[in-house]
Amino acid sequence: AEGAGEVSRRYEILLGQSVFTPQDTAREDPDPSDRPYVGWPYGGVGLIQDTDRRRLDHLELLAGVVGSDAHGEEAQNDWHQFIGVDKSRGWDEQLHNEPGIMLTYERKWRFLQPIGGGFAVDAIPELGITVGNVMDYVQAGGMLRFGKNLEADYGPQRIRPALSGTPYFNSDYLDGPFGFYLFVGTQGRAVARNLFLDGNTFKDSRSVDSEALVGDLSGGLA
Repeated sequence: AEGAGEVSRRYEILLGQSVFTPQDTAREDPDPSDRPYVGWPYGGVGLIQDTDRRRLDHLELLAGVVGSDAHGEEAQNDWHQFIGVDKSRGWDEQLHNEPGIMLTYERKWRFLQPIGGGFAVDAIPELGITVGNVMDYVQAGGMLRFGKNLEADYGPQRIRPALSGTPYFNSDYLDGPFGFYLFVGTQGRAVARNLFLDGNTFKDSRSVDSEALVGDLSGGLA
């Protein structure tokens, strides 16, 4: 539509599994002051929309399960057996079975400044919110980048909860076949709930005191 701007839209399908354990995995009775054992296999769908190469909207829905039905013990200990590492012995004390869901919305803005020779710098501030029985938090952060062909994406992808990148990539916005960038980024989160630390929603379970305000800092080359 006239005045709507240039729009690039992507849809995503996500599959993954995260496994969390306390620091001392040799104990059959885990340290009650450390985080509980929990596995989190999940699937999901998402919508990513780039507007005018200057704003990215990302809506994502993840669903999965924690507890023995998550098979975190098998995923970890079978792999440890394969590579000759001692197994984690406290999985009998993992969180109880519970379905989980997370709905996330994020918006990023890009402020780009060409500096000649095909190089540019950009700044990408972001805001977002996640709700569900797995996690509830609001986020704010930003990333600084230097390189070539920065408009093809908005930073590297991450696994939540962490610095939030996206899988968005648009080769139509490449000038030539190659791009790269150096990046440094940070994100802060105000967390109301983290099931992996706070324990089950509907049953008594192991849990640990958690921090309400957390942050990440990262850097690298993409």
